[in-house]
Amino acid sequence: MKDPYVVLGVSKSSTQDEIRKAYHNQAKKYHPDLNPGNKNAEAKFKELSLAYEQIGSEEERIKYDQGETVKEAHQKQYQERSSFFHKTQEGGGRYSFFFDQELEDRDEFYQMSIDFKDAILGAEREITLPHGKRLLVKIPAGVESGSKLRFKNQGSSGGDAYVEVTVRPLVGFKRIGNNIETEVAVSFIEALLGAEIKIPTMDGSVLLTIPPGVTTGSRLRIRGKGVKGSGDQIVLIKIVLPLKINPELQKSVREWGEKYSYNPREES
Repeated sequence: MKDPYVVLGVSKSSTQDEIRKAYHNQAKKYHPDLNPGNKNAEAKFKELSLAYEQIGSEEERIKYDQGETVKEAHQKQYQERSSFFHKTQEGGGRYSFFFDQELEDRDEFYQMSIDFKDAILGAEREITLPHGKRLLVKIPAGVESGSKLRFKNQGSSGGDAYVEVTVRPLVGFKRIGNNIETEVAVSFIEALLGAEIKIPTMDGSVLLTIPPGVTTGSRLRIRGKGVKGSGDQIVLIKIVLPLKINPELQKSVREWGEKYSYNPREES
């Protein structure tokens, strides 16, 4: 069995805090989740975990220094004892480590990043808590960034598990309370004559009727397409003119303007 002081890169005169920091720094580097498929990193992480089991606490360190060894069961405990690890799956995965004191008999904390759609409609996700337990998280519809979900008795040694939720933004969608706001571009012909256009929602596209005569800033409501069970989707109209104006079209509009005088700046 290797000397845990050598494995962790500390001396026998090092303080418990120095040992803890040394373990944390190396555990981050060799964590299996950061090195998928790397057997060498996995072996190194197990070696570090066992070394920390031997001298990571003052009590176990005294036992080791007196010639005692940790129990065989400790060799199977590869999870970090004074940290919690969380992974966000966006963009191939981003990872963070959070360190605390001993997790035994304490609550555990986990940070989870979810899609905008899951926050609106609700979802289920399975996570692995710091002590290795799998937990099914039921995300309620309408959850907001910063919300903490409590799971009683799911932490370490009877403590509770807390999952803090971060909602990733979705381009083109904005949440206002239980409603969702989106903006849609319409041509001036569609604005003038009215039209039916497809609007994306959280559970698929729907047809929206654009009434004749809408203006930029008009707000149309699609009921039941906001937060599941309580919200609507508000569609903001934006009239967009073509980048290149056809001369024939210019002529037609000019003739129309001469025939039907209209000045929106004049007071009615």
